[in-house]
Amino acid sequence: MDVFENVDDEVKSRIIERWKTMSESDKTHFINQVSLALSVWGSDEQGKQLVVEILRAMVSNGSSTLADFGLYAEKTLQSINDGVLKAKIRRASLILDGYRIKNSLPSEPHKEIGI
Repeated sequence: MDVFENVDDEVKSRIIERWKTMSESDKTHFINQVSLALSVWGSDEQGKQLVVEILRAMVSNGSSTLADFGLYAEKTLQSINDGVLKAKIRRASLILDGYRIKNSLPSEPHKEIGI
């Protein structure tokens, strides 16, 4: 199953555009954060689907870089009812917070501001 099959083309296009405009260091931070999250969630369909949901939330919220991934992980808790999954998301969020602090990444998302 393609985890992006239920994601509309506009969101996919915005994810790709974000990737193309990111610096190499931001790309590395994004990859590292996703890897850390999947190490807790598992790299099965459920783990991958969580990554997709976070990406969807990021672009819908106007985040201008995928390196903000760790900031959005905990926000997915609101839409999850499974207690075990919530515990895994909380654990991953703590790990991601530590990563972001260690690497001096911002604690607020980079946002597009429309004028």
